[in-house]
Amino acid sequence: MDRIRHPRPGTPAAWAVEAVERVRPVIESAVRRRDARHNALVVYRALAQAAYALIQVRAQQHAHTTTYTFFTVLDLLPVVTGLSSDQCERATRRLQNLGLIHKTSGALPTWKSGTRHYQGGTWVPTTFLNAETGEKVTTHACAGTWVAVLLRPASGITARVVSHELPPCPRDLTTDRKAGRTAWQSLQEAKIKVRESFLLTGDEFNITPLIQWSLPENTLKSLGTVDSRTSVLGDAQTPQELVWSLSRIASTHPRHRREAVQEGAARLVQLLDDTGWERRT
Repeated sequence: MDRIRHPRPGTPAAWAVEAVERVRPVIESAVRRRDARHNALVVYRALAQAAYALIQVRAQQHAHTTTYTFFTVLDLLPVVTGLSSDQCERATRRLQNLGLIHKTSGALPTWKSGTRHYQGGTWVPTTFLNAETGEKVTTHACAGTWVAVLLRPASGITARVVSHELPPCPRDLTTDRKAGRTAWQSLQEAKIKVRESFLLTGDEFNITPLIQWSLPENTLKSLGTVDSRTSVLGDAQTPQELVWSLSRIASTHPRHRREAVQEGAARLVQLLDDTGWERRT
């Protein structure tokens, strides 16, 4: 975690870094193995950045938020963090045991014919096509998880999802599957992408997969991605902010890095109001 370049101040990624420093003593005192501590910090940072991104988009106050709850699909943590599914599962379990996060589907277990079933919460009816008979079968499936992230730890305070305050599950599994918008599809796409090591080159996570069911579709598209070809550096408003943003170039797809470098140069000329610079070079 110490090798990660710092993100631009005043962004969800920067707030997440601050949150990591607040919880670091808790994790380091409880987790002995170095790799396990690293994984726990990485997963916590991704979840914290997702929480702060939602806070920002919803125009809420990040400075006074102690715990934030949002709907997500934790199976997509490997896509965001670059860790394996097992590493993410163990990290989230450790974070929950420490009270830094709390996750639940909000379902109640029931027993039918000696078999445990779940109803309510994020367990919703969804239609599948039987591969052998071709018939449509409707069954209950888990659409995702509600996660509470403790952003400002204090003595006696732990993350907690308050089930009776949650809105209905926002995800339609059947529609998602027809559109190819599933966790499995995202995992497959992530495997074929050319990705640099986040620890060496990245300054922030692409947390879009974690919050894609928490925001309307049109809002989600405005968040951009780490390999965006049109807005890698476009949000910088001062030369100083542009410098903070330069590490994003290393996070873009290698095929688009030349364009990103040219974009950075053009943006710097614009911010410095030095139109003659290009001619002199």
